[in-house]
Amino acid sequence: MAYKLPVAPVLHYTLTIAGTAAATIGVLQDDTPLAICGITAVVIAVILAVLSRRAMRERCWLIIEAARNKDYSFRLPRHGFSGGELFLQEALNSIGAMLGEQHRQTEQQERFYGEIMSNITTGIIVLDKEGNILKTNAQAARIFGLPQLTSLHQLDRDGQRTSQQIAALHPGRSLNITYRSRLRQEQLLLSASQATLDNDRVTIIAVNDIRAELDAKELDTWVKLTRVLTHEIMNSVAPIASLSETLLQRTASADPKIHKGIQAIHDTSAGLVSFVDSYRKFSSLQQPSPATFSVSSLIDSLLELDIIPPAIQLTTDISPRTLTLTADPNLIRQALLNVVKNAVQAIDTTPGGRILITARATPDSGAVILISNNGPAIPADAADKIFMPFFTTRRDGNGIGLALSMQIMKLSGGTISLVRSNPPGMNVTFALEFFP
Repeated sequence: MAYKLPVAPVLHYTLTIAGTAAATIGVLQDDTPLAICGITAVVIAVILAVLSRRAMRERCWLIIEAARNKDYSFRLPRHGFSGGELFLQEALNSIGAMLGEQHRQTEQQERFYGEIMSNITTGIIVLDKEGNILKTNAQAARIFGLPQLTSLHQLDRDGQRTSQQIAALHPGRSLNITYRSRLRQEQLLLSASQATLDNDRVTIIAVNDIRAELDAKELDTWVKLTRVLTHEIMNSVAPIASLSETLLQRTASADPKIHKGIQAIHDTSAGLVSFVDSYRKFSSLQQPSPATFSVSSLIDSLLELDIIPPAIQLTTDISPRTLTLTADPNLIRQALLNVVKNAVQAIDTTPGGRILITARATPDSGAVILISNNGPAIPADAADKIFMPFFTTRRDGNGIGLALSMQIMKLSGGTISLVRSNPPGMNVTFALEFFP
């Protein structure tokens, strides 16, 4: 905005000097009309000075009000001013320009920090001294499995006391907690710090989901162990299998008992080689070759393998049908195959067996594939172990399928987990989550 000054300072100075001179000469020469004219000019100059100061005061207040309303576009005219008033006009213009520049920089910084808050993998919760939430980022709500986080009491589901744990966390301290979200159980690391916002002390809570890190470290340990075991076992067993096969060919006409014993040695060693070879796949997965593919097409190609018996009812629900993923389609197909096979084996002879495959886009531009079945629920004491290599609840299982799926999802930048809540009529649900 621009302000125009109605009074010219030059006129004020001219009237003051001329009026004073005229009044002085009139008094000295006893010229009453000249003295009256001089005094009138001085009075007019005083009035103009008062009006000028009032106008300047009004401009100052207008500038202050504009700054208070964050309107930094004001500019005062320089034409027609001189001396102190010109300096004041220029000073006010400079102040307005500086305030405007600072405001623009502040807005840029807020947008920058807002982008950081939106994209970091750490959840941020800002609390006032009463424990009320002042600000959060989207990641905090996602970690706690909520569409939006506005109050700490939202975290006290299923008898949990998470809000009390967070409120009691002192600045400079950290705390590991277990949190049961709607989908799964999370391992969270909470860290607290303190800052000043608008002259008030606030507490900043950083929330990190360390479950994936713990799973990754555990998985890496199993992979290294499996590599060592398979290497040593294969070095010992492979020669036995080869030698026993050679002896079988040479002792075909020998004593039947000897031949039978060698046959038993060969069958056992060959079976052990096959068994160990399945674990070798777990510890030596190929590096992913990511490509963008249709989820519906991938699931359709999986079902063409006829791994689901006719007695089991299969339902698929993919929304939207155009849902796509960017990952290695062959590895993801193998992970899905392992989970579906696990569902088929879990149902076994359960009458009215059903499997539901659901795929959804997530709000953060990722995707999740849920595989549910109505077989027996997984016992609580086994739920924490089902992704461990070698662990199985079936006599004929080798404990590699779900562990292999976890390894694939880790290589693909995603996760696989046992979901706590199931669709109606289902007892077990596995979630394969893909992050953008």
